Amino acid sequence: MDEPLRGLRRIPQGLHGERRAPLNLDAASGHLVSGRIDSAFALATRAVHDGLRLRSGRVVERARAFRRAFVSTTPPGIVPDFDTLLHDAYL
Repeated sequence: MDEPLRGLRRIPQGLHGERRAPLNLDAASGHLVSGRIDSAFALATRAVHDGLRLRSGRVVERARAFRRAFVSTTPPGIVPDFDTLLHDAYL
């Protein structure tokens, strides 16, 4: 299991990706508000991967809105990785 997600309740894997991705983004937003940056971006990354796999522009746009909600002068390492993932979504 990913270190940032250790001990968190998992969103059921049996859900179809179209339902799981928005739930992951909602959970990520909650973690972001709580200050759990690593787990927030780990969940958002999973959502983006699901969105890309399903070719869902809606999920990717929600992930972009999630990213815009976080501002930091010294973001943790997972944030630039997330930025790269979003950038590559259009390439």
